[in-house]
Amino acid sequence: MNNYVIQLIGIVAVFLWVISVNYKEQYKILFLQALANLFYTIQYALLGVFSAASMNFSSFFRCYIFYRKRKQKENISNLWLIVFVLLVIILGLFTYDNYLSLIPIIITLFYTISSWMKNSTWIRIVFLIAAFIWVYYNYTVGAYVCIFGNILEIVSGISSIIRFSVEEDEK
Repeated sequence: MNNYVIQLIGIVAVFLWVISVNYKEQYKILFLQALANLFYTIQYALLGVFSAASMNFSSFFRCYIFYRKRKQKENISNLWLIVFVLLVIILGLFTYDNYLSLIPIIITLFYTISSWMKNSTWIRIVFLIAAFIWVYYNYTVGAYVCIFGNILEIVSGISSIIRFSVEEDEK
């Protein structure tokens, strides 16, 4: 497939991800991240990086389930957390290729745990740390547009952490 199309798919994913952390409500964050993960899944699959593609697919599924639960103001049970952690580990075992394929697996485990928690600040902090790690990974696998997106995630993440912590302090 044309590399420009692959990078365009990455642009859509980056856009959805960056705007997601700027919402206060966790269910909105999760919905946009579900969509972003779907586009990342497609992009990484087209790049032939199946570890990252499978992790993003599991993240799409997780974000969608967690979105539905949060929107309905339901708690997300420990069982869902266990299911998604096991899914990440199983997919990780099947798609493990080399040390590089461990990066999306480890990041996805942290994403899973943070999005299970009710605290949106933790989601933002984990996503911020992960964005730094994704820069290295995306450079290595050729997902160049995503590097720009990771930089936007870092800026947006810092901005949203500051903005929402200021709002909490003012209450």
